[in-house]
Amino acid sequence: MSIRLSDKHGVNPSITQCYYCGGDSGIALLGRMKGDKKAPMKIGVVDMRPCNKCEDYMKQGVILISVRNGEEGNDPYRTGGWLVVLDSLIIKMTTEEKASQILEDRWTFIPDEAWDFIGLPR
Repeated sequence: MSIRLSDKHGVNPSITQCYYCGGDSGIALLGRMKGDKKAPMKIGVVDMRPCNKCEDYMKQGVILISVRNGEEGNDPYRTGGWLVVLDSLIIKMTTEEKASQILEDRWTFIPDEAWDFIGLPR
């Protein structure tokens, strides 16, 4: 694999963000872009690989992320709730089939209505 360097910006780096926590997770080397433009400082999420912090959290438990239906196609819209719970809570709160999938994935979205009903902190 090779990268076509920008005449003005070289490897033209941009910061990527973690899908799970939104924190900075890595660097993308974009090289020459159309019109030899400078890469944006951050490009957002490029994959679902967890950052080191989230990877550690996933070893300890399951990441829960609060969401609601968004507008203009940005579903699900994250509403700020984010925490890590023990596997045993997932097993108690959902069906065996659903718990199995969540425990395999190590994360899940929780609708705001359920988040508030359970009394999870924001």
